[in-house]
Amino acid sequence: MRVDDLISMIIILGVLPVTILLIVFFIQKAKIKERGQLLEKGIDILSIPKKNNPFNSPLLWGVLSFGGGLGLLIGFLLIQSNIYNDDAIMGILALIFGGIGLIIFYFLNKRTDKK
Repeated sequence: MRVDDLISMIIILGVLPVTILLIVFFIQKAKIKERGQLLEKGIDILSIPKKNNPFNSPLLWGVLSFGGGLGLLIGFLLIQSNIYNDDAIMGILALIFGGIGLIIFYFLNKRTDKK
């Protein structure tokens, strides 16, 4: 095993998970601190309306899945019809159409937030 491979494995298997856990820890710590400050001011935490998280929206995941699936289908059809012979086109088109799906979701979400 080369030294470069060993260093890459250490970074991926060691540093990356620790970094993700630290980010989650500090976000949770900030939320707890904010709640404590609200309680000190006498504000009832339950009376504060919750923010809508667009990442939990079924519309987001539906549009993203539809875009990715459409990209895979078009890539598959391009390969089967011998227009394009590289298998990487399927992944590329899935990412492109998934991104287009996210852009469509942004505008749909923006329109529903105005109502």
